[in-house]
Amino acid sequence: MKLSIRAGVCSMLVVSILSGAILSGCASPVEPTPTQQTPAQATPTSLPSQGQDDRVEVVYFHRANRCHSCTTIEEATRSVIENDFAQQLQSGDLSFQVLNVEEEANSATIERYGAHTSSLFINTVEEGRDHVEEVTDAWLVVNDSEALANLVKGEIQEHLESI
Repeated sequence: MKLSIRAGVCSMLVVSILSGAILSGCASPVEPTPTQQTPAQATPTSLPSQGQDDRVEVVYFHRANRCHSCTTIEEATRSVIENDFAQQLQSGDLSFQVLNVEEEANSATIERYGAHTSSLFINTVEEGRDHVEEVTDAWLVVNDSEALANLVKGEIQEHLESI
């Protein structure tokens, strides 16, 4: 009996360690600075933009250590933009960037968006002002490719209609 209890405890310990390693693949202990928003606080913001033309910017931030969900959201977003919004991309009404939040070269954009981990943002720039929104629902449908594509497409379309 003692052997089966010990085996059960060891199994639970191994599962806990593996679960922790998997879950921490996209996250890190880096805390947002006071000027950044956590995903629970993310709301549309209005900030001065770096350009004057009305446009929609889609920015996907990631960490160096990427999980399946991170790459899936990036790939789905890229596919939707290339397949459904090629004309808007070509005209400059829409742009798409993928940036690593751990690279110092991206610090100005990271601060502008308030990013601190893997996240998808859509920014509607109107009259030179940013209206940044984080698309947190992407993480809820990451395992349903059709729902993820529809979500991303709908969000981008909604933002494009406002410019």
